[in-house]
Amino acid sequence: MSPLLYKTDGSPPARTVMMVADILGVHLDKKEINPVLREQDTPELTKKNPMRTIPLLEEDNFCLADSHAIILYLFEKYGKTKHQHLYPSDMRKRATINQRLFFDCGVLFPRLRSIMAPTYGGKLTGLSKSMIGNVEDAYRMLETYLSETLYLAEDVITLADISIMTTMSTLNGLIPINEKTYPKLKQWFNNMSQQEYCKRINEPGSKEHVYGLKTIMENNKQKSKL
Repeated sequence: MSPLLYKTDGSPPARTVMMVADILGVHLDKKEINPVLREQDTPELTKKNPMRTIPLLEEDNFCLADSHAIILYLFEKYGKTKHQHLYPSDMRKRATINQRLFFDCGVLFPRLRSIMAPTYGGKLTGLSKSMIGNVEDAYRMLETYLSETLYLAEDVITLADISIMTTMSTLNGLIPINEKTYPKLKQWFNNMSQQEYCKRINEPGSKEHVYGLKTIMENNKQKSKL
């Protein structure tokens, strides 16, 4: 029986899991969840995932939330020798990848969430200076991470790049990467965008996410004028 993924294509973390599963050749059964309608808040799903977040992986009565934990689990269980570049066995290389994953879940994605939450809550009508400043600060950190390697942890794509790419796809749609200020980050983003799995899985969902956020912000603006 294939693992079941509760997801929505607009969710950056869900797209991370879908891309990693695709690379590893893991077939996922998928169940669409609408986060705007809070479908993840049902008693059944809350029991499986008290955080009430998307995505959620369920396999043989085993439930795992948080995309970073999920992709590490999928790699450990399904990864083959040809996939070792995604998460090499070298302790220091793994530590660097882990740090970048923690940066995504602890710094980068929360700065996106600070935009998403008030937007979906009907309060945000446009990006504030502090929101833009926080995102630009994250771009600065990513630019520095890319100072010695082509990708965020190595000269090859790792799990860290795939995870951060989905977050960055939405952020770039809201606050475009300035090529003059962040040339390495812009090049990294372009390189990742050309990956076949990014074109097929990430791009449609990221466009949907950005469009949805901008549309809701505009609706919030119109409502505030009434």
